[in-house]
Amino acid sequence: MSCTQIARNGWGACMLLAYAAVAHGQDTGRVVSEEDYFANVPVVLTASRLDQPLNEAPGSITVIDRNTIRLSGARTVAEVLRLVPGYLSGGWNGANPVAAYHIPLDDYGTRNLVLIDGRSVYASSYLGDTHRGMMDVLLDDIERIEVLRGSNAAAYGANAMFGVINIITRHSADTLGSEVSVTQGDNGIADRMVRFGVGNEKASFRLSAGEQRDTGYLNAYDDMKLSQLHGRADFKPNWQDDMMLSAGVSYLSAGEGFPGSDGNPLHTIYTRDSFFNAQWKRQVSNTDEVQVSANYMEDRKQDQTPYPPLPAILEDFGAVGRRLNLEVQRKMSLSADIRTVVGLGYKDERAFSQAVYARSDWVSFHEERAFGTLEWRATPKWLFNAGLFVGQQSLTGTYVSPRLMVNWLVTPEHTFRAGITDSTRPPSLFEYYGDIRYYLGGTLLGQTTAARGDAEPEKLHSEEVGYQGRFIQSRVTVDVRAFHERMASIIGTDTYTRSSPLPGTGPDVTDYINKPGLDLTGIESQVRWKPAESSEIWLNQGFTHLQWDDPALNARKERQPPKYATTIAWFQKLPGVWQLSVIHQRMGSMTWRDERDWLAASHRTDVRLAYPFRLGSNKAEASVTVQSIEGARPFFLPREGFEWGRRAFLNLRMEL
Repeated sequence: MSCTQIARNGWGACMLLAYAAVAHGQDTGRVVSEEDYFANVPVVLTASRLDQPLNEAPGSITVIDRNTIRLSGARTVAEVLRLVPGYLSGGWNGANPVAAYHIPLDDYGTRNLVLIDGRSVYASSYLGDTHRGMMDVLLDDIERIEVLRGSNAAAYGANAMFGVINIITRHSADTLGSEVSVTQGDNGIADRMVRFGVGNEKASFRLSAGEQRDTGYLNAYDDMKLSQLHGRADFKPNWQDDMMLSAGVSYLSAGEGFPGSDGNPLHTIYTRDSFFNAQWKRQVSNTDEVQVSANYMEDRKQDQTPYPPLPAILEDFGAVGRRLNLEVQRKMSLSADIRTVVGLGYKDERAFSQAVYARSDWVSFHEERAFGTLEWRATPKWLFNAGLFVGQQSLTGTYVSPRLMVNWLVTPEHTFRAGITDSTRPPSLFEYYGDIRYYLGGTLLGQTTAARGDAEPEKLHSEEVGYQGRFIQSRVTVDVRAFHERMASIIGTDTYTRSSPLPGTGPDVTDYINKPGLDLTGIESQVRWKPAESSEIWLNQGFTHLQWDDPALNARKERQPPKYATTIAWFQKLPGVWQLSVIHQRMGSMTWRDERDWLAASHRTDVRLAYPFRLGSNKAEASVTVQSIEGARPFFLPREGFEWGRRAFLNLRMEL
């Protein structure tokens, strides 16, 4: 069976109904094999690094397969994440899509870990942002996306504070032959993709290239052009070993700024991301596996524009970031009831920018880490999962992130879950070393940022309970997660006055400090119903309440998530071969920043109609997608007049 046939399952809604439906208990044995990936309950890897049936994972996970990605009509990963309960899809302009999990705490996705084939894609050069890294993959190359909703620092460390978005691309043996895709539409939409694959089950190779263009939001200067080239090779020299090599480069030109602004005038930013990723696995036995991985990433940003009042002065935020990451892990069964994964890792992270760090050398840190998960099946019905991540960071010292979760397998179809997790995020390089100065002819004229390096790591304590259930006769799956999160020592900006300012500069500069915390309480659910083979319906719901420790932040509605959010997705095969998708989303009022950009309650409907056909012996599909069919609506920065406009585009794809 091909790895492209991974079953699609997910969950949501109504714990009371689920509890009422639980029958008398049954014993649940547990043998994980490749076939589990294709069963009614898919096996996932994201929660603990162990392969686990979804109902036994220590956390809530949403799985979106490549067929659903295609049916959704999405053009970016951030748009795909609208199908995940609790995720807010936005971006400070249309060229910088970002997805935040249940609280818009930053515009860069700093606290969400994004993995592409096990490689972390956050940028080292600035704030550790992930929004750019999420663009470094072609949607047509994705096999599935596993999203763990909630903290997972116990398995992955600092950047997994608010969850993990694990993007798994297709095995190159599943993409033999050629495929082309062309998309054209209004709002400047012009996307192109071509893919070529050769090989067999022993050795295979894929080369993918793509370009994406659009004009972003209405009333914003954010035209975007993204070009990508990616290659992946897979080798299986014997039954024990699997090797994967991948490399790629992407270029982005993006409009930025605001008319009449001195600090951020209209200009174009250019970025280049490049990476190399290698992974080797050895199956020592049916229950023992060793994995070694190494990856390298470089992000380059060119961001220069003249200062409008005095064009001889350049505002410059350009930088280069580099990260080397090495890791080894081993999965083992210690007994019939105990499994574990343990590992060690090292990363070197550095950035260079005279404009952003006011230094002629690199700023850097290195981190050594150890991690482990222990899964203990105390009885056929009780499963305990303990995880621990210990990092030794050269700038801030040692940090520890533990997790304890228990799953009660009432029956093979119904599971209750409860647990606690502690997470830590040390400051990024910019939060520690940021130093922005402005010069004219070699003379220092001003300094706006001077981080003193005093910020302590952020802390997050999470408590959650949940339920997962399958109602087989009704073809319904349900997932519910209720949570309370306490976040302390949030890293943010503040202004301080120096007693001895630099010559030619004022006394007031910006620093990164620890601020008062917050409490977030909520419940989210996902229901998937398949009333017939030709039809599938998803219902996602979320309810959240945010309370800042500082009353002033509550008063000005700082970073307020919507109190409610609902998404309904309907995927329908029509008579003949036509396919219809309808996704409707309703969100309560919210703000990505503060009350100046308060967004009223809104709704959006996307519709996609597709016609699969054959051209000779070649498979093909033509589709039309209309996003926000109701028309334009205010988005992200309404005070700037930003709107998400109605978009319509045609797509034609063909396998050759």
